[in-house]
Parts: sequence; C-alpha cells; structure tokens
Amino acid sequence: MPEALNAVIYARYSSDRQTEQSIEGQLRECYAFAKANDIAVIDTYIDRAISGKTDNRPAFQKMIEDSAKRQFQAVIVYRLDRFTRNRYDSAIYKARLKKNGVKVLSAMENLNGSPESIIMESLLEGMAEYYSVELSQKITRGMRENALKGKALGGQRVLGYKVNSDCYFEIDETTAPVVVDIFKLYSSGKTVKEICDILNARGVKTARGGAFNKNSLHTILTNKKYIGIYKTKYGEIVGGIPAIIDKELFEMVALRMEQNKKAPARAKAEINYLLSTKLFCGKCRSAMVGESGTSKTGKKYYYYACVKKKREKACDKSNVKKDWIEDLVIQRTVTDILKDDVIEKIADRLVELQKAEAAESGTMLYLENSLAEIQVSIKNIMTAIEKGIITESTKTRLTELEDEKRNVEIEIAKESIARRIISREQIIYWISSFKDGDITSEKYRQQLIDTFVHAVFVYDDKIVITYNYSGENNTATISDLDLSSPPKQDNPNLRPIGQGFGFLVFIKDIEA
Repeated sequence: MPEALNAVIYARYSSDRQTEQSIEGQLRECYAFAKANDIAVIDTYIDRAISGKTDNRPAFQKMIEDSAKRQFQAVIVYRLDRFTRNRYDSAIYKARLKKNGVKVLSAMENLNGSPESIIMESLLEGMAEYYSVELSQKITRGMRENALKGKALGGQRVLGYKVNSDCYFEIDETTAPVVVDIFKLYSSGKTVKEICDILNARGVKTARGGAFNKNSLHTILTNKKYIGIYKTKYGEIVGGIPAIIDKELFEMVALRMEQNKKAPARAKAEINYLLSTKLFCGKCRSAMVGESGTSKTGKKYYYYACVKKKREKACDKSNVKKDWIEDLVIQRTVTDILKDDVIEKIADRLVELQKAEAAESGTMLYLENSLAEIQVSIKNIMTAIEKGIITESTKTRLTELEDEKRNVEIEIAKESIARRIISREQIIYWISSFKDGDITSEKYRQQLIDTFVHAVFVYDDKIVITYNYSGENNTATISDLDLSSPPKQDNPNLRPIGQGFGFLVFIKDIEA
C-alpha cells in the first residue's frame, strides 16, 4: 500500500470585513478535502487579520520553516489566494516547500497535478493578485484618512508601542526601554551581532515574539516611528506618533549605519538558480543543483552539478554553466510555447480541466451528502410528529436541523458561485501576456520557467525539455550541444537557430 500522506492546513483572513468565522469556514472545507482524499491532517497554521500580499506572516513563516523537518508532505489551503496573493512570493515559497518534499493543495480549486493544472494554478494566482490590487484600490481612501489621523493601519507590530481601542499608537512602558537600549548600544560602538547576543541572552523577544537577528535589529534602527514620524505610503506625518528616541540619538545611529554600509561587504549576494527542482542529469536521472566556485584568478563561477556525482561520486556528468542553460531554456520556452497555435491548444485543455475538476469536487460532494443526511433527519422527525410524538426535545432538534440545512444550502450556493469557469478567451489573453515579458528580468524568467517548464534533462549530447501541457509538441529535444560552454561559431557540424542572450545557440536538429 502507498504510504499515507500527512498534511497541514494553512488558513488566513485579512482585516477587510473578515472575522474568526472565516477561519472556521476555511478549516471546515480543508478538513473535508483531506477526508475525501484520505489525507491525514497533523497540524494547522493560522494567520489572523494579515493580508496575503505580504509574506511577513508569523504562522506562514513557521509553516515554511517546519517543512524542513519533513514531517508532512502537503499544505492544504482553502484557496490559492490564502497561501499568497503575490504571484512571485507564491513561486518562491512553493519552490522552498518543493525542496522539502511538500506540495500545496487547494481544497476549493482542487487542482489535480496534471501538466495543465500547473498552468491553471499560475492563472488562478494571477487572478488572486489582480483581485488584491483591485481591493486595495477600493479601501485606499479610508486608509489614507486613518493614516492622516495617525491611526494604526494594521500589519506588523512595532516593538515599544501598543495600539489602543481607538487604533492610536501608545508607548508601551514595558518594551519601550528595550528600544532605547538598542539605540544606545549601537551608538556606543556595539555591532549588530553583539547587540543581538545581549538581547537574546536576556531573553528579550521581538515584537513578533522571536529571537533578535540582524534583520529585526535593522528594522528597529531605521524605523522613524521612534522619533515620532508616522511613515505610510500616503506620506510622512511628523508628530503623528509618540516619540521614544530623541532625534539626535536617531541621527547618530543613522550616521554610524551609513559608515558601516560603506565598509567592505561581509556578505555575498544570494544567487537564484532558476532551474532548481526542474533540472535533472540525463545519465542517472538525479537532480542537478546550483553550485559555485572560484578560479585561481578570483573569478566566481556558477553552475549546476549532478547530486549523485557530488555526493556519491557515482556519476561522471560534467557540470553545466548556470547562465548558459538558463538562457537556453528561456529561449526555447518562448520559442516553443508562446506561439498562437500552442496557446490555443493549452487554453482548450485548461477549459476541459476546469470542467472535469468541477465535476469531481470533493467539497461539493461533502456538502451535498451533508444536506442529504440533514434532510433524512428532518423527514424522520416530521414522521414522528405526524404519529403524535411531540416533545420539547423534538421541537428543539427540528429547529437545529432547519438551521443546519439553511447553512449547508448557503455553503453549496457559495461553492457553485466560487467554481467559476475561466473562459477560453481569458486564458488565451493571460498566456499571451507572457509574450510581452522582459527576458532580462529575473522575476519574468522565474515565472516563465515555473509556469511552463515541467522538467529539463541534460545529457552529454542533448537536452530534453518537457513542458506543462499534454499533447503534441510538449517536448523539445536539442541535440549535439557542447554543454560545458556555449557552442563556438566555427564548428562546421552546427547551425545557428537564433540569437541567444549574449551568444548564439547552435543545434543540429530539434525533435518534437
């Protein structure tokens, strides 16, 4: 028998007209989805009154961190917009979960894991992001008025302050002295690490209840709230909030931070390997992971290496230059996928997928079964009443059942409305929008790969790229490539297929 799938549930609601009841509804649907699919739920993570536009959510971050323990294999959300409404964040965090063997499942959209469902998932995330922008425009006016009055707009808590019942900031007498100590320690010459060590040794916690690190300390040292300036996206309001630090100390700290910033950098920039989790060795089928090295001249090189070769010395696959393979995959994806005829075929399959998923909805089946059970119970009570069996308990139970029936019918109506079918024209429009992407933008390149590329297999003499749609021409094989470096133009056995990014790409043939 296959090993049982363990999962956790992530639920979230924003502050816009949503309440604890929203969480209860999400959990109910997620548990129903898990039961219908024989999934064991081992834990729940809940963020309250926090927007999905930001990844700065305590429970969400804890869930991502816990995924590294490999105790669960899936995260169940009510809808994909509960996970995040930012498409770029979604791609980043799903990649992190995937590395830990965890996938994201939607209870309501019920995506089935087929190649097309990955594209559909990206489409739904894009729509959620659009909805988020549209919603924010509707509430901007009210938020601006609150900001001008100095009222808290929600979001991240600030160490040293508390928010009163009228939504105004007040100095927290318990934590404000900690803020003063932090500024004085830094101005006296203590390093960020030394200050973090001092605070953590004392058992002092951040506003979120965690240990101090360089990021949380930097946030405090640069926060103008501490000198009474309430900074929002609508502008800065001097005196809009009670000051904890005097301006002279704040400016002294800012000057020292600027001086330290100009000192030689201690940390190196993190390199994003776009093909992580999608690039595989053609010889042993193991994953190829991002690596870096430095030559004798001090030049830094970035490449992908076979995991089996790296860890077990059991494969002789040569390393592949990072920029070269990523540029090649990007170019081929644009060439092979973003064509009108292919886009139309994908759109047709996505429409079919939506119809199939709507017909197989586990949530709808659960609600319909619940309604049927309630109706049977009501019928039985009515039969008893007709036979003269009338007690106070009978009346109470009948009232309860009528309420339950009404609530389930409402949920069924909501489910029917929610399972909207995205039209073929909308899908074509959305996929076609990728044609206008900037191929030099890392964000666009990552979105392109995450949405359309299923897997890339690198052999000694060819590359096989498989795409996220089933049917003809969903695989491209690029043969006879010199994979250790970009092919040289003077090779008589190769012919150019087009201009690459900084070099010409050459192949002998393309098999589809």
